[in-house]
Amino acid sequence: MTLLQLPASLAVLSCLLVLEPAGARATVTEDQFVARTTGDLAALCSADPSDPLYTAAVNFCQGFGAATYSILSAVERAEPQVRLICTPQVQPTRNEVVAAFVSWARAHPARATMPAVDGVAAYLADTYPCPKPAGRAASRRTP
Repeated sequence: MTLLQLPASLAVLSCLLVLEPAGARATVTEDQFVARTTGDLAALCSADPSDPLYTAAVNFCQGFGAATYSILSAVERAEPQVRLICTPQVQPTRNEVVAAFVSWARAHPARATMPAVDGVAAYLADTYPCPKPAGRAASRRTP
């Protein structure tokens, strides 16, 4: 997948895996660090502090999210007509964004099997949508 295919991949959202219920936390597994899916990433981001892999999981989660945001920002800089996300004037903290991503993932269980990078992009686009320009179609590309 190329960076320019990323917006198109957001449209592929059909899946059936259900995330763990809110409040329930499973033990983090080393396999989840491959972060194949949004569900894997959400599990890492919601690791229990008593989990032996907690520090690694939280660090991985924050790094993955920051890297995805950087990629999306680079796409927007390379193609200024493409607006994928519009963050608020008052930036939330990294911990607030991670907690909101986990809540979003739990509220959208159909997205759990999406590739993790697509899940983060979908969360950001859903949470920080760009206003539609007056008199024009939305600035986001669709397939």
